[in-house]
Amino acid sequence: MKYTVDKHFFKYCAQAACASVLLACTVLWGAASTATAAVKEEQFDFKTFSFARITLQDSDSAPVRYYLSKPAHKAPLVLYIQGSGCVAPFSGLGTPNRYSNIYSWIPLAADKRYAVMAVEKPFQSEEPQQGDPGSAVGCAGDFNRHFSYDTWLATLKQAVRHALARPDVDARRVLVIGMSEGAPMAAGLARELAEVTDVVLIAANGPTQLYDFAANIYRSNASDEDKLKQLQELDRTYGAIAADPTSTSKFAWGHPYLRWSSFFAQSTAENLAHSKARVYLASGMQDDSVPILSTEVLYAQLRTQGRDVTFRRIPLAGHQLVPAGRPVPEAQPEYDAFMAWFERR
Repeated sequence: MKYTVDKHFFKYCAQAACASVLLACTVLWGAASTATAAVKEEQFDFKTFSFARITLQDSDSAPVRYYLSKPAHKAPLVLYIQGSGCVAPFSGLGTPNRYSNIYSWIPLAADKRYAVMAVEKPFQSEEPQQGDPGSAVGCAGDFNRHFSYDTWLATLKQAVRHALARPDVDARRVLVIGMSEGAPMAAGLARELAEVTDVVLIAANGPTQLYDFAANIYRSNASDEDKLKQLQELDRTYGAIAADPTSTSKFAWGHPYLRWSSFFAQSTAENLAHSKARVYLASGMQDDSVPILSTEVLYAQLRTQGRDVTFRRIPLAGHQLVPAGRPVPEAQPEYDAFMAWFERR
């Protein structure tokens, strides 16, 4: 199997494992559970497992598209929520060169013990991004004109509710795995849906993401004078975003103002405080994207609330749970650990 890594995403390539297997795709249309929606289902069969791509289409809104693996028997739902940017969960479907852009999705689906799920972001384009993965620069189509915490949460809620009604999904146990930007989304989903029983947050912020910027400035080796200048610049940038919070043409830190204003308004800690889910946190102690101090705030608040929370602090590791320069598959023991935690419930 072949792995490639970019700045913000884990790419698991199944080309070598599946190149000799013909991808069978069937398309079915039918009425959805609501009178105004239709369902399109495409089946992708691999050598050892299969999964469906399901599209929910309302006439007056953007389609909701998600992916769900077929377990060996009725099984708990495991949802992966990807990090920032507009890279689709899968690439090359319908071709021999197909792979998942969400690390560990394929091997967990192939295990067949869970119904493994991923959801496309609202207005996700199939066209390749022209900018750096993880940012929103160069995203095609309507993605940047619509993407926000609120539209993403609404998409996730609709997809999960639809998946929970499927006959091979055991709705009594639902695990949501949020990675980086996906962490506050997982917390928000756990607040909104009582069906979410367990949450794994990888590189999670605690309070607003605005805190992460300040914490990263303080943890740098710069002088206090330089830190003060950076903090003042942070305040100016935030002021500009707050003055025009719905702008999708103005960018900061690689994303439109709308994206930042909607995420800044959210606190992972507060959203989890309004859920009943068990929580597992995993963070690299050298993460320079989401400082582990932000996760420590989340952990402290959950502990003092008497919540069932586990925190895995990983020495020398960065944002992807491995030391800088190391291949992402070296993080697999960390993924195995949180799945074992889920199984012990």
